[in-house]
Amino acid sequence: MVKRMERKSARLLALLLALIMLGSVFAYMLKGGNVERREVIYRLEDFREYVNWTPADASYVRYYNLSYVSMLGKNDPISNMVTSELNELLIPAIFSRQVFEITGGISQIMVVDFGGSVPLYFVDAGMSKIYFAGEGEIQHGNFTLKVRRPGIALVSEVSPMIVGYKPLVEKAVDTLEGKYPSFGNNSYDYLSRINGSFAYALFAYGDVVRDWIRIGNESPADFFFLGYRYNFNNSSYEKVWAMHLEGNYFFGGMNESEKNFEYYKFQNFEDGLSIAIMEDKDFNKVVNAVPNILTIQIHYNES
Repeated sequence: MVKRMERKSARLLALLLALIMLGSVFAYMLKGGNVERREVIYRLEDFREYVNWTPADASYVRYYNLSYVSMLGKNDPISNMVTSELNELLIPAIFSRQVFEITGGISQIMVVDFGGSVPLYFVDAGMSKIYFAGEGEIQHGNFTLKVRRPGIALVSEVSPMIVGYKPLVEKAVDTLEGKYPSFGNNSYDYLSRINGSFAYALFAYGDVVRDWIRIGNESPADFFFLGYRYNFNNSSYEKVWAMHLEGNYFFGGMNESEKNFEYYKFQNFEDGLSIAIMEDKDFNKVVNAVPNILTIQIHYNES
C-alpha cells in the first residue's frame, strides 16, 4: 500500500523532478493540461533507435530516462545517480532557461560524447513546442538549424530533438539523411536484443571498448553495454551487462560463493553477443556485480 502511494506521488512529481535535475530549465504549467505542439517530420521512440541518427565516430553514449526515474522517487539511489550525472553533463550554454525552454516535460535524454567539450544531445520532449534563443537559422540538408553563439545549433523538426555543438549537429543531420555512417551500423543489432526499459545506460563500440576492457594483454570485446533499472515485481535493482565478445570468450555461470548478489542470469548468442542480468535489493551490491567471463583455451600437441 505504501509502495503504491509512493508511485502515485512520484508520477505527480515526475516533471517537477525533471525540473530539479535540469536546474529548473524546462517549464510545465499548461491550462487544462494541453501541451503546445511543434511540427515534427521524423520521430523515434527508443534510445536503441537513436543510435541510427548518431554519427559513427562517437566515442561513447550515455542515456537517461527521466520518465522512468520519476517513478522511483527522488531519494532512490538510481535517481541520485542520474541527477548527479545530468548536473555535470547539461551545459549552461544550452540548458538554461534563457536559452532553451520546453512547454511540456522531457522523457529521455541521450548524451553522445565525441571527445570534445560540448557533446551531442538527443532530447525527447515528445511533440511539445520549444523555445530556443536562436540568433539565426541556416539550412543544412533538408532541415533548418537554429543557431546561436558560441557555435550551438538545434534541430527541432525531429523527435528526439538534436542539440549541441554545431558541427556535430550538422553531422547528425547528415547521418539521419543517410549521407554519413551511423553509430547504429555497429551497435543497433546488439542493442535491439537487450530487452526492457532502463533508467540509465552507458554503451560504446570499437576502440573505446578495447581500451576499457582488458583481460591480461587482450581486449576481449568490441561492444559494451551497462544498464540500470528497477524490478518493481521483486522490489530489487537490476544491472544488465552486454558485450560482443571476440575470440573464444563468453559469459559463464557462478556458484553461490562466487557472487555477492541475489540473482544471476546470462545468455550467449552464436554471433558472440553475451547478456547478463545481476539483481539484488541492495543497490550497492548491484553496482559492484560483474558477470563471469570465461574462455576456451585450445592447446595443440605438436609432437
